[in-house]
Amino acid sequence: MPFCFDIDRPATDEQAQRRVAQNQATLRKLNEAIRRDGADQLIGFRCECGQLGCNQLIPLRRAEYEAVRANPRRFAIVPGHEVVEIEEAIERHTRYAVVETRTPVAIRVAEERSRHDMPDTGRH
Repeated sequence: MPFCFDIDRPATDEQAQRRVAQNQATLRKLNEAIRRDGADQLIGFRCECGQLGCNQLIPLRRAEYEAVRANPRRFAIVPGHEVVEIEEAIERHTRYAVVETRTPVAIRVAEERSRHDMPDTGRH
């Protein structure tokens, strides 16, 4: 069953949607900092659902996480942790699901934070 933001309140207003999106972007940044040794090993990534208080881990291979991360609007979550007010599940796997943000405020936050989190290559 999909979650509502903060478990008992839906994320229907823009401020709540922004907060969910910011939580997701923060968790993505944390996941990107996880040391990844061995491409075929399962690594415990934090669920990027944006739910306050969620601290579940998702076992993913590096390539699986990088495939999700290639699109700034997509996040890896524990199956069933969708915040239905701002995103929809686009992939379901045994160990994880992939959601994509769909509201304008969540899209804006995801894309802006993704640009800020990219390493500076020295090219302008």
